[in-house]
Amino acid sequence: MVKSAFHIVNLLWVMSLLTACHAGTNARYNFKAAHNVQGINPRIVGGQVADIAKYPHQISLRERDLNVRDEPYQHLCGGSIYSARIIITASHCVNGTEESQLVVVAGANQRAGADGVITPVQEIIMHEEYDDSDGKNDIALLVLTTALPINNFTIKPVQLTSAQPQEGEMATVTGWGLNGQHELADLLHVVTVPIVSNTICSERYGGSITDDMLCAGLLDVGGKDACQMDSGGPLLVHGKLAGVVSWGYGCAEPKFPGVYANVRYFLPWLSERITKVEAKLKEEH
Repeated sequence: MVKSAFHIVNLLWVMSLLTACHAGTNARYNFKAAHNVQGINPRIVGGQVADIAKYPHQISLRERDLNVRDEPYQHLCGGSIYSARIIITASHCVNGTEESQLVVVAGANQRAGADGVITPVQEIIMHEEYDDSDGKNDIALLVLTTALPINNFTIKPVQLTSAQPQEGEMATVTGWGLNGQHELADLLHVVTVPIVSNTICSERYGGSITDDMLCAGLLDVGGKDACQMDSGGPLLVHGKLAGVVSWGYGCAEPKFPGVYANVRYFLPWLSERITKVEAKLKEEH
């Protein structure tokens, strides 16, 4: 079974919003519960086909599905290459999942198949304070069993931002998911959206936005956004990783921007965990 992978932080709050809104409005659910929920809107919305050579940091995180004979690993989430052995993704993508069930596919334009380099996951490092009830601290690291063949063309690490993205700055989101016709997109897609201030974003979400989160979207316009199965993937500002696709209400809803883990906020955590991982990897040799 393919798990739709876009997190909702407070189902009761969302259901109250659904009750108050017009029928047919879509909501993003916890990725483990979203499969076969009628009305979810799982796709890069308003985007276009992208080339992995332009976004070589993008990976597909896939999970073993023994029920699918021809394709035993199914796309679960996105992620970003930090180094040859380390991937950055969202905690909700891997919460409750064993390493042995996961592989990372790098250098691939296609969502499925043997295109790209396939590498098993050795270790999952979720943020210790991740909370699936409110979406806080939705960031994680994956340590790979073997090094990716960094080639600076289709497989390349991404730089982390050191600056806090500002309101109105344009951000780029990439990922795989369903297309506008609700069919699985075979190829990587990209969409560009402006950063929304946390103050405005929090007003739209009833005060649920905290400093560890970052928002982006076309306010009062909609039509462009990330969605289910884009989770864990990168949000770039000025070509650097500024956010990790996390959660939101609906997809491309005019009043509700997408919410991302704020990479700048997590720089101390990332630095500490990555330093420990790199030291451990050196001991292996």
